[in-house]
Amino acid sequence: MEKSFVFNSVNGDRRYKAEDFREYFASFIGNGVFPNPSTNLQVIANSNMTITIKQGKAWLNGAIYINTDDYILNIDVADGVLNRIDRVVLRMDTAERKIYSYVKKGQFASSPVAPTLQRDADAYELALADVAVNKGAISITQANITDLRLDKNLCGIVHGTVDQIDVTTLFNQYSTRFKIKSEKFEKEFEDWLKTLKDVLGEDTAGNLLNLITKNTESINNIKSDLADMATLKDRNTNVKYKLVVIDGEPFLEVVEV
Repeated sequence: MEKSFVFNSVNGDRRYKAEDFREYFASFIGNGVFPNPSTNLQVIANSNMTITIKQGKAWLNGAIYINTDDYILNIDVADGVLNRIDRVVLRMDTAERKIYSYVKKGQFASSPVAPTLQRDADAYELALADVAVNKGAISITQANITDLRLDKNLCGIVHGTVDQIDVTTLFNQYSTRFKIKSEKFEKEFEDWLKTLKDVLGEDTAGNLLNLITKNTESINNIKSDLADMATLKDRNTNVKYKLVVIDGEPFLEVVEV
């Protein structure tokens, strides 16, 4: 079927529906959250069983969603034995004729997965974040929240109307996660070293660590000596060569003149 858009109506012969306009706008503005500021619709933990969706805008199939204030959503209580992953979603509901945010609750499991998004004639959903609700949890931290805004399959960034994208907030989130992981690995090493000291004794463990350090230095020195030994010097010209093998044949290659 051929369609065209938009023309003046004469005696009601060019009437257009909302879905006609949405289809028009969707043809040149992609789905997702708007990129600036970087906190646009970011999901933030509140150190309790709630999360906050920051102010911002999103675009879903030609329709716009606007959140003018920080919006708080509740996370259901955790299970005592099993984990769960909830998904924070923007839902465009054509029957209800609105776009709204809500928490799509996941299923309890030892290795849970996030619930799938609905994308059909009745509704279209974008995922802002996944929230890990661990067993026995009484609060949600930022480390429990996975930002999905840059995932084009689940959400994505609006394209076609902007020049630059501000990724400061996402970078800060990755930096925070890196810091948490680094501290975790450092603590695990310290715990391992303490266990080693408990087994071997303070002096033995200290001597072992010193021995490892000295051996590392010796290995580095040996590598340096081997590198020097692999260099040949012409006494007459003082030109230095190194032996290389190309296609199974040895050659001398100049390394210093």
